[in-house]
Amino acid sequence: MNRQTRRKILAVVGSSIGGLAGCLGSRDTTENAESGASDAESGWRSTTLTDVTTDTQFSISELERPALVHPFAIWCSICKNQNERIDALQQQADYHVIQMNVGESENREAVAQYASENGYASHSRFVVVPNSVADGLVDEFGPTAVSPPQSPVIAVCPDGSAHEINKIAAPETIKSAVKTNCE
Repeated sequence: MNRQTRRKILAVVGSSIGGLAGCLGSRDTTENAESGASDAESGWRSTTLTDVTTDTQFSISELERPALVHPFAIWCSICKNQNERIDALQQQADYHVIQMNVGESENREAVAQYASENGYASHSRFVVVPNSVADGLVDEFGPTAVSPPQSPVIAVCPDGSAHEINKIAAPETIKSAVKTNCE
């Protein structure tokens, strides 16, 4: 199955689950971190990623302060709204922000242009995720983690634990969730 087909299926499944379940709330994965997360779950944190706006390589696991991970797609208006909230929050707090593009057929150039046109390039790291990262997110958080209309935000704490924050959260809600889960 190719990347585009897999992402289409995951987006449909994720949207369907989100629609049926309504607001799912936060899913705390601390027990996974304490009991030993699977390779797929922890692997997405240690995968080397490349920021399409700077060509800088990094992995989430090497970041020393909390990171906010936001799977998004260029075409997703809900994601853009969430990007704006995260951008406003980042200007108030000291977080790494990783905008993970999971959009079908969206390439590095299109994502870099999106970041630049919207003024995000100086505040966040924008990456086009490999399938292994998308798979790890799905394994740990379910299919809504790679469903752009769900616009999930995942807080990754310096200790390596990851916590999904309510979808479409206000900056203060995100900040509070990071403080609760990472301090």
